[in-house]
Amino acid sequence: MTTAGVPNLGTRLIGRHLLWYRSLPSTNDLALRLTEIPVPEGTVVLADEQTAGRGRLGRRWASPRGGVWLSVILRPELPAGEVPLIGFAGASATAGAVREVTHLAARVKWPNDVLVDGRKVAGILAEAAPGSEWLVIGIGVNANIPAEALPQGAAYPATSLQAALGHAVDRDALIRAVLRGLERGYELLASGGACETLRRWRELTDTLGRPVRVEMTGGVLEGKAHDIDETGALLVRTMDGRIHKVLAGDVRAGGALP
Repeated sequence: MTTAGVPNLGTRLIGRHLLWYRSLPSTNDLALRLTEIPVPEGTVVLADEQTAGRGRLGRRWASPRGGVWLSVILRPELPAGEVPLIGFAGASATAGAVREVTHLAARVKWPNDVLVDGRKVAGILAEAAPGSEWLVIGIGVNANIPAEALPQGAAYPATSLQAALGHAVDRDALIRAVLRGLERGYELLASGGACETLRRWRELTDTLGRPVRVEMTGGVLEGKAHDIDETGALLVRTMDGRIHKVLAGDVRAGGALP
């Protein structure tokens, strides 16, 4: 482990305290444990590889060397209904960083994935520390990972920045861009910018306006991804014209379009 960070990070809060490991089971798991100490808000945990990385719903996230695997420890002073928007800010920040560093047209998929050419290149996992006001937001980016090392047969097709570009990217530049973007998004939320946060996410969306199939606990919903509400819940319009609010589920392209 080292406390040497990415040079010239250019942030005020996020990354002032940065822990970088060669290998960890999960940066989110360590970050959640660190909230019990506690460490300063904005602490970042980075790993060159994760051996037990995970995504939403506890799914395994392949995290070999070459990717960007990091978690940020936050203590948001936000209304409870706005806390989930930190994940949306993280998704927008990550997509923006990919665009800035690679010029690829990265887009966001509800609720917090980042796509390039319709394939998943990054994911965001926000987790609350049990019994506390701390929140950990994990960001994983398939950066310099060869196509043959990407998971095969996944529910949603994956890609990497290296595969999309045909060459490696500057990981340090990508990390800087992600953390700077996340800090801007976090500051925006803290200053009352929930509507602007959602507007920025909508500008990058690859979900809204499309026919979708949402797989949820207890059933499947098909219709058109109409919008998101003020908490980030997905609003799906079905064939009968009704609007259904989706709080959690797997969204895939397809389904009946009303």
